[in-house]
Amino acid sequence: MKSALLSLAVAGSLLGFAAHAEHHSQNKMLTEGIDPNLTSEQITKLCDDILAQAQTSFQALENSSGPATLKNVVGAYDQIIDNMMPVRHVWHIRAVHPEESIRDAANACSEKQSDFFTQTGLSKGYYDRVAAIDLSKLDNTERFMVESALSDFRRAGVDKDEATRNKIRALQQEITEIGNEFNKNIRSDVRYVEATVEQLDGLPQDYIDNHPADENGIIKISTDYPDLSPVMTYSTSDELRHKLRVAARSRGYPQNEAVLKKLIEKRHELANILGFKNHAEQSMDDKMIATPENAQAFLNRVGGALQEPVEKELAMLLKRLQKINPDAKEVQVWQASYLQNLIRQEDYALDSKEVREYFHYEKVRDGIFGLTEDLFGVDIQPWETATWHEDVETYQIMENGKLLGRFYMDNHPRADKYKHAAHWTLRPGIKDKQIPLSGLAQNFPRGLMEHGQVETFLHEFGHLIHNMFSGTQNWYAITGMSMERDFVEAPSQMLEEWIWDYDTLKTFASNEKGETIPKELVAKMNRARDFGLATGTATQIFYANLSLNYYNREPDSFELDPLMLDIQNKFAAYPYVEGTHFYANFGHLNGYSSNYYTYQWSLAIATDLFSRFEKEGMRNKKVAADYRNMVLGAAGSKPAADFVADFLGREFSPDAYIKKLQSL
Repeated sequence: MKSALLSLAVAGSLLGFAAHAEHHSQNKMLTEGIDPNLTSEQITKLCDDILAQAQTSFQALENSSGPATLKNVVGAYDQIIDNMMPVRHVWHIRAVHPEESIRDAANACSEKQSDFFTQTGLSKGYYDRVAAIDLSKLDNTERFMVESALSDFRRAGVDKDEATRNKIRALQQEITEIGNEFNKNIRSDVRYVEATVEQLDGLPQDYIDNHPADENGIIKISTDYPDLSPVMTYSTSDELRHKLRVAARSRGYPQNEAVLKKLIEKRHELANILGFKNHAEQSMDDKMIATPENAQAFLNRVGGALQEPVEKELAMLLKRLQKINPDAKEVQVWQASYLQNLIRQEDYALDSKEVREYFHYEKVRDGIFGLTEDLFGVDIQPWETATWHEDVETYQIMENGKLLGRFYMDNHPRADKYKHAAHWTLRPGIKDKQIPLSGLAQNFPRGLMEHGQVETFLHEFGHLIHNMFSGTQNWYAITGMSMERDFVEAPSQMLEEWIWDYDTLKTFASNEKGETIPKELVAKMNRARDFGLATGTATQIFYANLSLNYYNREPDSFELDPLMLDIQNKFAAYPYVEGTHFYANFGHLNGYSSNYYTYQWSLAIATDLFSRFEKEGMRNKKVAADYRNMVLGAAGSKPAADFVADFLGREFSPDAYIKKLQSL
C-alpha cells in the first residue's frame, strides 16, 4: 500500500491531483476544477510558493510535541496536502497541454513535488509522531491506515542515518527526472512512413478520405494509434504494415537506450540502500503479489496455460498466410492483425469494417455514460468549465440531486499530447469535504471507432468511475484508488465485459442510417472474440517478463537488447522484428517499472469478480450495488484481498482465469 501519510507522489501514468481556487474547510465542499489558464510563469511561481509553505508547515509538524492523535498528526499532514492542491494537477497537464512551455513548467513542478514527498517519507521526526499514535484508540480502518504508513516509512528508509536518507532523497529525485526524460522522448518522437494510394487498399473509406496524397502521390502515415491501428488491421500491403511496425517500435531510440539503462541502475542502487536485492523486490514488497518470485511463478503459470492455444492460433494464421504467400514459414507480428481480420471474416463471417460502422465516437461516449447511469443509478451531465483545449469535454456525475464527482475527457489525438489512453486521478474524494476529479487522455478518431477502441474507452472509464465511487474515506491515505497498485486495473478490466453484451450495445451502437447493431452481428463478434486472445495474451506475458527481468537482477549483468530477445523468444508469440528496439518506447518500464505483471494479475482478479455478475446477471442492480460499495467504495481502507473476498463470499483465486486460457 502506498500510503498518503508517506507519499502522494505515485504520479506518472496513474495518479495526480487537481488545482482549485481556494482551500476547502469542513464547512465547504470542494468542487472546483483545475485552472487551465495559468501561464508557465504562474505555474512556476505558484509551485515554488506553495512548496515553500508546505515545507514550513511540514517542519512544524515534524517538531510538534504533545499527545499524538490522528487529528493533530494525520490531520495536520492532510492539511498540507489540501494547501498543495492548486499545483497537484501538473502530472496531468504535462501530458495533455498544447503549449510546450506549460508542459515543461508542469514537469518541473512535478519533479519538485516528488522531491518534497520523498523528503516527507524520509522524515524521522514525522515517523516518530505517527508511531506515537495510540493504536488501541483507533477503529480497524484507522489502525490499518497507521500500520500501513509505518511500514511504508520503514520501506522508504526512514530508519537510516541522516546521510543515507539524504542520499535516498537525491536518488529519488534523480529517478523522477530520468523517468520524465524517458517519457518525454517517447511522447515527442512521432514517426512517419510514406505510402502510396495503392498501399491503402483494404482500408475503410473514411480513413482513405482523411489521408489524401500530396502532389507527388505520397501519403504520410504516422505512428499515432489512430493512424497505426487501421493500417495493421486492413492494409493489404505487407510492405506498408512492416514499415509502420518498424517505425512504431523504433520510437525513442537511440536516446532512450542510455536513459533506460540509467533508470534501471539508479532504481537498483536505491533498492540496495533500502535493504532489497533489487528494484523488483522493493517495488513488490507492498503489493498483493508480494515478491518477484511470486510474480515470475504467476507469469510462468499463465504462459504454460497458453502454450497449446498459441500453437493452435499460429497454425491457423500460417495456413491463411500461405494462401497469400505459399513460401511463408512463420507469421510476423506486422501480419497478425491483418490475418486475424481475414480469418474472422472467412471463418467467423465477421468483418471488422462492418462492425466499426456501428461505433461512432459520440454514440460510444453516450453509450458508456448510459451504461454507468443504468448500473449505478447516477446521472452524467455536462459541466460548464474552462479547459486547456477545445477538444476537451467536461462532465459531472450526480446522484439523487447531489454532486458526486467531475471529470475531463481529452479524447482526440494532437501533436505532443500523451499518445496512449490513461486515467489520472486529478483529485480523490474526501468524505463530506471534497468531490473526486478525474481526467481521461485518449486518442480516438472523431468519427468511426474500432470495437477494440470502444473496449479501451470503457476500460479507462472504469478507472474514472473507480475514482468517482471511492471517495468514501476521511483521510487521503486511504481514500480513492489508494489500495495496492496491482489491484487497480481489475475493475476496469472487468467492465470491458459489457462491451460484448448485446443488451448494452443495442442501446447506442447504430450506423449512419440509424439502424441498431444486429443481434446476429454481436453473436458473430462473441464467437470470434477469443480468436487471437491466446497470441495477444502471450504478447502481454512477454511485456510483463521484460518488465520484471529488467529489474530483478544486477544492472551490469545484462544488456537491454540481448535480454529482450531472449525473453521474446521464450514468451512472445511472434519473432523479433529486425531493426526495432521495443524497450525504448515501452513507457511502462518507467511507470510500472518491474510491475507490468499487474495487468495479467488484475485480469485474473477481474475474471473472478465478473463470475458473480455472470451468475446473477450483468444488469443485476443488487450485484452492481454490492460491487460499488464493497469493492470500489472500499477504497484503500483494507487489503484488496479482503474486499474482493467480501464481494465474492470467498477468497480470490486465479484458477478461473487459468481455466479460461487453457480452453482457448
